[in-house]
Amino acid sequence: MSRKNPLDNLLNLALAMSTRHYEYYDETAKHVETPQVKALLKVLADTEADLIVQIRHMMITGVLDEVEAMGKVEVGEDPPDDSPFAPERNDTDPRVFICNKALEQEVKGYTFYLSISARAKSELISRVFEYLAYIKSEQIERIRKVCGTF
Repeated sequence: MSRKNPLDNLLNLALAMSTRHYEYYDETAKHVETPQVKALLKVLADTEADLIVQIRHMMITGVLDEVEAMGKVEVGEDPPDDSPFAPERNDTDPRVFICNKALEQEVKGYTFYLSISARAKSELISRVFEYLAYIKSEQIERIRKVCGTF
């Protein structure tokens, strides 16, 4: 008899979100001409691909190994800056549009993961989703560094 991981539903949601983000970054990178935006999208896609592998590993082996391997991460007290880049140029500058779309996706992921972490009834679940929120906060930071130059 196989035991179903009680986190499977939450991990399936996380997997679906990361897969959508990966597909967006990967597909958009193919059509972008600005080298900085293309490079950013490729880095974001690579990070999502790594996250997909980690989530799948958690689903197959359980989360204990992953949690022990990742150690304790701390999501900062202050949430990442979610203000859009130059909203007045969103419709006229494709770089700004892509940056804002990526930022919006990552902020939604960050908020989603952090809310699960905060409401979790077990330390284990809380740590897993705090880790996922931390990854999203790093993605947001990357977006801010690159897109802040446009």
